[in-house]
Amino acid sequence: MNRAPRQQYLAQKKALLVLLYVLFRSNIPHDAVILRSFGFQFDPSCNFKVILKENETNVLKFGVHIFLKNERKQSEDLPGTINIFESKKIEGDPVHSLSISMAEGGFEARGLFKEKPLHIKGPESACSSLLSCLIECKEANNQGETFLLWLMRFFLSKLPTDLVMGAGINKDYGAKDWQELVSALNDSFYQGNKEDERQVHHYVGRELFTSPSIYRKPFNVYEKLAHELYEFEEAKSFNDPDSTLYKCVNFLSTHPKVEVITYNYDTNLEYLCKKRNLLYCSTYEDSCFSIKESSINIYHVHGLLPYGKYNEARYTQSLVFNESDYYDLYNSPYSWNIAKQLHDFKFNVCFFLGISLTDPDMKRLLELGRNQLKFNFIFARKEKGYDESVFEAIASYFFSFDLIVVWVEEYSEIGKWLELL
Repeated sequence: MNRAPRQQYLAQKKALLVLLYVLFRSNIPHDAVILRSFGFQFDPSCNFKVILKENETNVLKFGVHIFLKNERKQSEDLPGTINIFESKKIEGDPVHSLSISMAEGGFEARGLFKEKPLHIKGPESACSSLLSCLIECKEANNQGETFLLWLMRFFLSKLPTDLVMGAGINKDYGAKDWQELVSALNDSFYQGNKEDERQVHHYVGRELFTSPSIYRKPFNVYEKLAHELYEFEEAKSFNDPDSTLYKCVNFLSTHPKVEVITYNYDTNLEYLCKKRNLLYCSTYEDSCFSIKESSINIYHVHGLLPYGKYNEARYTQSLVFNESDYYDLYNSPYSWNIAKQLHDFKFNVCFFLGISLTDPDMKRLLELGRNQLKFNFIFARKEKGYDESVFEAIASYFFSFDLIVVWVEEYSEIGKWLELL
């Protein structure tokens, strides 16, 4: 995608977000809203349609037109039309339609909506970014929902849903996140010789242990990996109901058919599901068999290494772990691992948990999986001492991958969000 179409895409996604905020401020219930990109008698000049289903007999339909700075389309002041302009102010005075003007610092909506006059301005905030102002807005609707909660509930109620889990999901148990895991394996590989490690990393990069071609001594990487995954000093029990993973299982138990994509090699999630008598299926290779009756499908897209199985080829061969494994996988666009991620990133609503998004391969898949009419959500912790401008910049960066950042002060807050959903 060249630079101009990419900027147009981001402007259209911001327009969608502003429109949803206007619906929120108009006290439209999240489950009454439907977005459509196609339908019978569809106006080809529309970007998409908004359908409001207030009850079984009262259904309102609106054609949404987005006018970007470099486009010269003619807007019409017609009933059932919402015009969104990438400009600082609304030209003219709409009588029959709703017009929304949006600029970097805010927006204004004015006109006729649901046969009533409407005038809404963006939230008053110190944020310099319109995106941050909307997401961090604490104002509640008549249901007591903030916009961020309304937005998450909206997509959750409309789309198939995934929890996408990374190593950070086990952090509160005392387990290592990905960077800490890499560091621990490097320590084992170099037997604590930091200078030797530093000098080699100068030429080949940090994750040396993932490159089997330079192993200079016997080193069972899968045994060391299994040790780090399972044999650590617990900060809290896996049965602790306050742990993040336990609350994920709570969410899965109350939202049937939500699927899990996990980049983790461990079976901690399966252990908790079994303890709760939840029927699950785990897929970690292309010969796995899923059953229809399963309430939870778990996809280990980088493989699975159960406890004590580090010498079993069935599991070690499933792992995407060393450099050549990653190259093979991400150069195989028809593999089940890639197909599953691409499909769900594009067509499902995905909640990313315990993932830092520093992996360029994941970002490439998110880029390919962008969808004009939906967002995914990523939980990220605000590091203490960082400037607020950094969080605004990161939120804008993630937005370019269709991700809305849900900022938390502590990882324990993730479970509280899941309970609200």
